[in-house]
Formats: sequence, C-alpha cells, structure tokens
Amino acid sequence: MKIYKDVDLSKLSYMKIGGIGQFLVEIEKNSEIKELYEFINKESKPKNSTGKNLSENLPIVFIGEGSNTIFSDEYHKKIFVRLKQKDIIKTYENEEFVNLKVSAGLGWDEFVEWSVSNSFSGIECLSSIPGTVGASPIQNIGAYGQEVKDSIINVEVYELETKKFYNISNSECDFSYRNSIFKKNIGKFVILNVGFMLSKKEPKKPIYKDLSLYFLTKQIKKPTLKEIRETVIKIRKQKLPDYKKEPNCGSFFQNPIISNKLAEKLIIKYPNIPQYNAGEGKTKVSGGWLIQESGLKGRDFNGIKIHSKSALVLVNTGTGNFENLKKAINKITSIVFEKFEIELKPEPNIIE
Repeated sequence: MKIYKDVDLSKLSYMKIGGIGQFLVEIEKNSEIKELYEFINKESKPKNSTGKNLSENLPIVFIGEGSNTIFSDEYHKKIFVRLKQKDIIKTYENEEFVNLKVSAGLGWDEFVEWSVSNSFSGIECLSSIPGTVGASPIQNIGAYGQEVKDSIINVEVYELETKKFYNISNSECDFSYRNSIFKKNIGKFVILNVGFMLSKKEPKKPIYKDLSLYFLTKQIKKPTLKEIRETVIKIRKQKLPDYKKEPNCGSFFQNPIISNKLAEKLIIKYPNIPQYNAGEGKTKVSGGWLIQESGLKGRDFNGIKIHSKSALVLVNTGTGNFENLKKAINKITSIVFEKFEIELKPEPNIIE
C-alpha cells in the first residue's frame, strides 16, 4: 500500500481538470482494503493538540485511471483510493467457453487484447475503450453491437458501509443502457474483481453498420477476432480524439432514451434523426446528432470545445477549467432541450 499527500488531481483525469486531493492511496493487493482505515488513522491523519484526528471524517473515494472521472478545481478533503492489482485467473474451462476472474485494476483494453490473443470472444468489439476492468460494469460499457453485461457472470465487491466482501450476480447488477446498481449507488461498493464468461467458438460476424460495411468492402466473410479488434481500433481512432493529445473523457453525454411518443413526434419534424429500438416503449436517439443539429459541433466554450468530428466529445483545449466545463454543460443541455425537448445527461463521474 502506498500513500501520497496533496495530489494534483488533474493528472488523474483524462480531462486534465481538477484541484488538489488531500490523500491518494494505492492498494496493491485487495486484501489491503481491510487495513485501509487503520492505515489512514495510524499513518496519514494529522492530529491536533488533543490528539484527535483532524481528518477523521474524510470520505473515501475509489477511482480508476481517470478515463471517466472529472474533479472540481477545489481542494478535496477526501481520501482517493486506486486499486493496482492486475490479475487474470481462469476459474473454469471446457471446450466451448472459459470463465475468468479479472482484477479491477487491470486496464480494460489490456484485458480485451489478452482475450483476443487467447482466442476468447465476446468483448472484441469493446476494443480501445479507455478505463479499467473495474469501471466496465459501472457504466455497462458498450460499442459496435456488444455490451459488457452480456459477458459478465458476477462482480466481487467490498461494501464500504458494512466492510464486507461478497459477490453480486449478473442479474443482481441491474444492468441497463449505460447503467447498473453500481452507478445508481456511487460510493457504496468497491469493485475488486469481475467474473467473465467468454466463448471459445468462432466469433459472430459483427452486425454493427460501420463494421459490417468495412468487412463487406474488404470481402471478408468470416472476420477473425484479430481482424475485428483491429478494425474497431481503426474506426475509433478515426472518430475519437486521442486523450493524450486532446484531453477528453470520450463520449461526454449519453445517447438519450426517450418515449416512443416523443420519437414519433420528432421523426415527423426531423426525418433524418437516428433512432433505435430501446424496448418497453422506449427509443434511443443519437446524442451527437442532437448536438450537431443544434449548431454546436466544433463550438468552443472558453477552453471547453465540442469536438469537430464527434459532437458527443468535449475537449479541454488547454485553458479549460471546471467552472467553464459546468457552464458548457449547462449551455449545451439547455440548447438541446429547447430544440428537441430531450435532456442530455453527462456520462463521466463528476466529483465536487
């Protein structure tokens, strides 16, 4: 376990925005979580003249690698914790599939690359998504026709309030579009490991438009796992900015889920609006299209810019700060709502 004081939080977010965090703790073994509170009390909390801990009630916030986290510019009297364990363990295997127990601290794309190199399918279309394995069930990440919920067996967690370890099954995770029990209860659970079931059969041919068209033009009838992964990475690079060159947290807004009634009303007025069946009387619409049609694509809000290629992405041009980001969010969402009666919701976890 390692502990740091007065950490620059902007370095812990892909958006490169943030103030100072009072403490950052890096846990190298999951078993150290039980020692966290004692360790903080004993080694990290300054005491006043009476011997009482000055930081006794500091909240503990678990974070990943920063791909989906944005911090305010304030001084955060919090204890930020990152898990550093990166194991992939086979728990069961037969001729058709393999079950894996994967550490939350492992980079998501590292896991996808490992799976593809070992000929295990089910998550290849989720290549090049930033973040950690532990973050994947929180957002129920998805792309190009795949969602991580379809490969997850269970999630091993530590509950902060009860200080207990236990497993949450797939059905108990309450997965839905970019949502889960973990996102609905931020700060309740620490995700330690995620259980996956991956297939050993030939991968299914992608049906997502961009992928299927690519393989059609290349006359590839049965793309391999490697070909699917490489194509996804290629398409993502063309559409999304590199966070190392243009600080961003990927798609900043969710694609909204609206009622079929509103969808029918909108398609009469805007015949080109992209719509997708979301089940149960609901329709998913393209958030990027809504922003673009509102005339906002490429617009700069005092250092926070809507990307010129992908309208869902907000980029920090180098002068953006948290206050400007909040103003940009409010302006974008209000303009879109006024035009379409649809409320855009941010995807990143914003810590104030």
